[in-house]
Amino acid sequence: MKLAQQGSSWRFARARPLVPLERPGGRERPSVSARVPTSFKIAVFFAFVSLTVLDRFGLRLSETYSINPSLFALYGIVAAVVLTRSAQIHGTGALIYVGVVTFAGLSFLLNISLDSRQYSSLGSLGLLLVLYAPFAICLRPTVGTNALWQWLMKWFIICMLGLAVAGIVQFYAQFVLHAPWLFDYTTLIPAPIRGSGVYNTTNHVGSLIKSNGFFLREASGFSWYIAFALICEWSLRRRKLVMATFALAIVVSYSGSGLLALGVAMLFPLGQRTLVRVLGLVLAGGVFVLVFGDALNLTYTLGRVGEFDSTHSSAYCRFILPGKVVAEQIDSDTWTTLFGHGPGTTQKLFGTCETTYAKVVIEYGILGTIAVGALILAAVNRSLAPIRMRVVLVVQWLLLGGNLLAPESLLFIVLISALWPVGIAQAAAPPPQAAAPRVTTSRFKRLGTL
Repeated sequence: MKLAQQGSSWRFARARPLVPLERPGGRERPSVSARVPTSFKIAVFFAFVSLTVLDRFGLRLSETYSINPSLFALYGIVAAVVLTRSAQIHGTGALIYVGVVTFAGLSFLLNISLDSRQYSSLGSLGLLLVLYAPFAICLRPTVGTNALWQWLMKWFIICMLGLAVAGIVQFYAQFVLHAPWLFDYTTLIPAPIRGSGVYNTTNHVGSLIKSNGFFLREASGFSWYIAFALICEWSLRRRKLVMATFALAIVVSYSGSGLLALGVAMLFPLGQRTLVRVLGLVLAGGVFVLVFGDALNLTYTLGRVGEFDSTHSSAYCRFILPGKVVAEQIDSDTWTTLFGHGPGTTQKLFGTCETTYAKVVIEYGILGTIAVGALILAAVNRSLAPIRMRVVLVVQWLLLGGNLLAPESLLFIVLISALWPVGIAQAAAPPPQAAAPRVTTSRFKRLGTL
C-alpha cells in the first residue's frame, strides 16, 4: 500500500503544468485529462487542424465565397462548451458585443437609407455579427483552469512544430522536386470544398520559392503562425531545438509578418530588461545573417524594408494606402465619420487593401471602431497568457492583413485568450500567507527525515 501511494504521488508530480503559475501562491495541479470534456478536446484539435491542414479548404456557397473551416471550428468550440455546461456569459464581453451589434446595424441602416449607391452588404454585416458573437462567452472558472490552458498550449506548440517541419521540408524539396503541387495544390481540391479568395501562394524569391508551410495559402501566413508559436515556446518552455526549428521556418518563409511579430513581442513586458532583449535579438539576427546570409539569400528579406516607399509593394498596400484612404474618405458624407460607409464597402468604393484598421474605420466609422476594438481588447486581456503573446495577437488582427472578417485570426484570439475566465489563477490558488508556512514546514520535515 505504501508503494502504491508513492507511485500515485510520483504520477501526480509528473502532471504539473508546463511552467509554474505566475500568480502568487501557485501550486501543482493534477492532470486535466480526466476533467476536460471529450467534446472540448475534439473541438480544440479540430481547430488546430482547421488552422493548418484544412486552410485551403472551404464549403463553397457561391462562385466567389466559401465558408472557411476555421468558422466551423470556432462554433465547434462554442457548441462543445455550451452543451457540456462548461460555459458562462462574460458580462463585459456580452455588453460590448451589444454595442458592436448596435453601431454596425446603424451603419448599415443609415447607408442603405441615405446613400444612393447602395453598396452596403447585409452578408458582410451578418458575418461580422456571427464571427464576434463567441467573445460574449467564456469557460466557467471550475473548467477554465491554468492547467487546462497549459494543456491547450502544449498541443498548439506541437501542431505548429509539425507545420514548421512541413514548411522546411517543402522549401528544400524544391531543389529536387519541381511539381507545381509542392507549393500550390489548390487546383487538386474539388470545387465544392475549395476555399475562396485570391492568394499569392507560389511566391518567388529570385530562383527560389518562399515556403508557405505546404498546407497554408501564403508565406506571410506561415511566417506569422510560426513566429507566434516561437513566442509561445519562448514564454513557456524555451526548448532550444524547438525554437531553432521555428526560427529556420521563419527564415525560409522570407516574409516580414513573422519578423514584425517577433520585434513587437521582444518589447514586452516593458521594463529595464526590454532594451537588453531587443539588443540581444538584433545581435543574434546579425550573426545569423553573417553566417547564413548567402546560403539562404537573406539579402532579399533585408531589402524588403524599402518596400514601404514603393507604391507597388505589398507593404505599401497593407500599411500605407489604407491609411491614406481613411484620411481622405472618413468625412466624405455627414454620417460617415461616426458610422462609416456601411458593411462591405471598402473594396467596392475605394479599391484598397482591406487591412483591419482601415476596413473597420471605413465601414463602421469611429463609433463602430471603438466598439469592435474594445471587444477585441477586452477578450485578449481575459487571458492567462503572457503579455507579449496578447500584444502580438492584437497586432496580427489589426495590422497583418484583412482580419476583420477572418475566422482564422479570431479563432487564435478565442483559443489563446477570449475563452478563459478572468482571475481564475487567483481564485484557484491559496493566498500567499497561507501557502508559505506549509511549504516551509514541509521542507523542515524532509530535512528531519533525512
